[in-house]
Amino acid sequence: MTQTTQFKVAAVQMAPVQNDTDATIDKVISYIGEAADAGAKVIGFPEAIIPGYPWWIWMDGPIQGMDLFCELYSQAVEIPSVQVARLSQAARDAEAYVCVSVTEKDGGSLYLTQLWFGPSGDLLGKHRKMKATSNEMTVWGDGDASMMPVFATEYGNLGGLQCWEHYIPHNVATMAAKNEQIHVSAWPIGMPDPSASFADEQCAVGAQYYALATGTFTLCASQIWTPEMEAKICRSDAQRQAMAYGHGFTRIISPTGQVIAKMEHDAEGVLVADIDLGLIPVAKYFMDPAGHYSTPGNMQLFVDASRQKPVFILGEEEPEGLSYEDIQFEVQ
Repeated sequence: MTQTTQFKVAAVQMAPVQNDTDATIDKVISYIGEAADAGAKVIGFPEAIIPGYPWWIWMDGPIQGMDLFCELYSQAVEIPSVQVARLSQAARDAEAYVCVSVTEKDGGSLYLTQLWFGPSGDLLGKHRKMKATSNEMTVWGDGDASMMPVFATEYGNLGGLQCWEHYIPHNVATMAAKNEQIHVSAWPIGMPDPSASFADEQCAVGAQYYALATGTFTLCASQIWTPEMEAKICRSDAQRQAMAYGHGFTRIISPTGQVIAKMEHDAEGVLVADIDLGLIPVAKYFMDPAGHYSTPGNMQLFVDASRQKPVFILGEEEPEGLSYEDIQFEVQ
């Protein structure tokens, strides 16, 4: 594979149309097109952007949010589906690699999943969040190490994680061991603080640490909080006061930890930057945590990458990805 080392990448900052998958996909497709028009070859989207993050789980008891959960459940993305086919076509039209985070329905349960599409429209594979964070466990199940892919492409080795996965040393070590080079760091909004006019830097620091610790170009993509989302989710003054508009912190970070592009906290749009994979060896010269800067004689991590399921049905096939033709055929 001939590798291109200098090209453009994009991180999208946007709000969903909360709990409306088709309308949110309309926005996602529009931003894919905008990023492609700007020349981006790798495009990353925020966490749970389709059809929106379930903010109600932090606002009240789980029973109070049952109706919103049922609504989210009805809007969850299945594979294959018309919704997946639309995203596939958008990536094909853009001739770009696209990483989109969705609430995925598999069987009777929901999972938080990054879908990876290639420039031919193939669904290359997916990453499920390994551990739902705290109250998120009322919505999403856990992923496993069989769905922590890194894809070798003409634009480098591509991978991604979601939200607080970036804080877990085991996740960082596993992705570094796969020689990831471009990382999609997907987040909802920053930690809300109504007294602040900017996103809490805690989340942004997590993404910046990841870039520095792994030597990757990191596309940190976040949502923003809007009045429309507030009207959909919040049901009391206390809930409205607990949130603040904006709180995006989208940025693109170099392997040496530098923020090379940054978006305003309350804007929607596409952040584009030129990158050069030739900078990665500079970072690796100082530290490669999965290579010469590791200490395998003292510490080792064993990762079980086999599929973890409660029930295995012998003979059942589980493809890693789906070709563009397969996706289109399945939805006819």
